[in-house]
Amino acid sequence: MSEAELAPAAEAPPRVPERPYAIERREADVLRRWWQRLTLSAEALKAHTDAPPWPKGMRATLRRCDTIEAAMLTEAFRHLWRSLPAKDDQPERQRDQRLQAWACIALVVAELREEQPRMPLGAGLGRQKRETGKPYMSELRFQQLMTSRTPEELIQRLRRGLALIDKRGVSVVHLADNIALWWREYQGGASPQPTRRLGFIWANDYFGATAGYRQDNQ
Repeated sequence: MSEAELAPAAEAPPRVPERPYAIERREADVLRRWWQRLTLSAEALKAHTDAPPWPKGMRATLRRCDTIEAAMLTEAFRHLWRSLPAKDDQPERQRDQRLQAWACIALVVAELREEQPRMPLGAGLGRQKRETGKPYMSELRFQQLMTSRTPEELIQRLRRGLALIDKRGVSVVHLADNIALWWREYQGGASPQPTRRLGFIWANDYFGATAGYRQDNQ
């Protein structure tokens, strides 16, 4: 594939309705457009951009990756990484950390087949299943997700969580921002404000979703 084909399309990115904590709005713009071209059909994509979709095999290759290192070598990730705003003044260590975080984001976000802008991951996992009246993700599994200690655990548990909601119904931007926030805290950069920490954000969204129908059942 030529450099011209790899270059991002020259178009104004869409406005992001979400308020991310760990990624910039420009990055969120790029991510959403990347996911749309990676996932949507040509017909569905026309509602968002004149740019063509990428070959279906590109997403499939990324989804087959089991590690961050493998994801970095895919064509899909190269598209994303080259489109993100450059941060040439970053020290090498920070650049490496950013590379790892975005490879992790690409690996997980590629699982989504449909998105619902503004819908947080925690709220999506806490929604009620009609068949059982219980949340899509049990509290036990949700606690396990919240206590993920390694990137491998995080990826595995997020993939499992997305499978529980049929890989749809949450915001691509919120999902990516959650992963970026996890990486920030994993590297020792937890916010001094408790409400800006991932544990609080996830718990607030999840239990906020379950509270509505559990109160109705009492």
